[in-house]
Amino acid sequence: MPGPHRSNGCGRYNRLKSIEKDAVFVQTVASHFEGMPLVPNERCGSWYIDPSLAHGQSVYFKSTDGHFGKWGFNMRRMNLHLLPTICSSRGCIIVDSTRNGKRMPDALSKTIPIWCCVINNAVAALRTEQARTTETDAVAWDKSFHSLPTLVSRNEHEQIVEKIPTFVEKLLGSRVDLASLTTIMEKPLRPIWMTPATTLRNAFDWGDRTDLPFYPVILLNASEVVPDGLDRRAGFTYVQGSADDHELWGQGLDHSLFWEHKAELLESEDAEACAQAVEHIVETHNPATRIQRCKSPPYHWLGNTGIAVGNRDSGKPPRCWELFDVVVNCGAPQHADICETAKAAGKRYIYLDIPEGKKGQHALFQCIPEIISELQEPLETQRKILVHCMQGKDRSVGIALALLIEFFDHDGRLLKDRGCDPVSKEIVQDRLLFIQSFRYSASPTRATIQKIKTFFLSPGYVDKSSR
Repeated sequence: MPGPHRSNGCGRYNRLKSIEKDAVFVQTVASHFEGMPLVPNERCGSWYIDPSLAHGQSVYFKSTDGHFGKWGFNMRRMNLHLLPTICSSRGCIIVDSTRNGKRMPDALSKTIPIWCCVINNAVAALRTEQARTTETDAVAWDKSFHSLPTLVSRNEHEQIVEKIPTFVEKLLGSRVDLASLTTIMEKPLRPIWMTPATTLRNAFDWGDRTDLPFYPVILLNASEVVPDGLDRRAGFTYVQGSADDHELWGQGLDHSLFWEHKAELLESEDAEACAQAVEHIVETHNPATRIQRCKSPPYHWLGNTGIAVGNRDSGKPPRCWELFDVVVNCGAPQHADICETAKAAGKRYIYLDIPEGKKGQHALFQCIPEIISELQEPLETQRKILVHCMQGKDRSVGIALALLIEFFDHDGRLLKDRGCDPVSKEIVQDRLLFIQSFRYSASPTRATIQKIKTFFLSPGYVDKSSR
């Protein structure tokens, strides 16, 4: 008879065992399409990819941008860093999953197909404008919106098609550097959907994909669709979309810890042993070292502003003092001896106590006037400044955004007369796109952006800016 954890429905052991099974399928698909990078869609996609096989960076396409009636091309999550990878590898595989009740997450069935269509149309418009296409090329370049009839009804498909021109116009009207894409995108993007039910044998015989008229963007749902989301297997209960909402069941376990300790976790004899193994692994692991396994660059300079945005590793002494004059830590665990090494090097270290998640939103708001005051002199004297948090995606981006709004113009040049022009929502969006044009992984939450808008559009700030 199976142990108690194996019959415990959505218990932790069953989830981890299911993830292991789904990861084998993902690896099989990757082997079939040799040379195509495996790219996880955050947040749960990373659980299904062996880190040794994963591409260096992830993407973040939200299902909410594909919900019925809410379709959109999210300017805060454009994921443009994926395009050079797609072009150089002649395609990619984006991995995600969904829980009981759906065959495919909306991120794969609609959000990414909308993204592909908008990118294709924007690049086509620029290629025509730059006279880089012939009449034949223009006809061959696929600008259609593609969807699966089994997942998207004809009515919904047509409603999305009606919105595409608006999304394209919005993208073309932004400050995003699309001109460079016309030089690397020799073909349009084409979404291709796959699930564990897809037959790979004797199919998709694309070779090295050189002769394809498009770059295939394979949208891979890692999980099987099973009745009620649960299915008894040999020794465990399979849970569809096991990695979803891991914050609720993982007890601090994340995908990197799972893969690092997979054998230990899956050798647990019962539910209690599995829980104890998770607790031990999480407690003995130093979260400060987790970011060091990331393959993406630890920081990026924001043009010629003198400001860099990075993750915790970018602020590690003594290396950081060779690169920066000021290090601003937005709530990440502090490195040992950071204050002492700053003093010895004649540099400045500023710690902003901004917790992660919703608790940190009020703290971030309160820190804006402080950091503006603290960094006015370093910016005016062209000092090199690093703003970092744990991952360099949210809190540090919010603080950097505030600095760009306060001190810099549209082109990243230091303002001579601050406060001459009122701040608008368009300026906030413009400065965020400026950050994302250099640090592609920057993806501040809606709440973070809202706090920035609240600060700069408030009557109190407007009165001060009229000084």
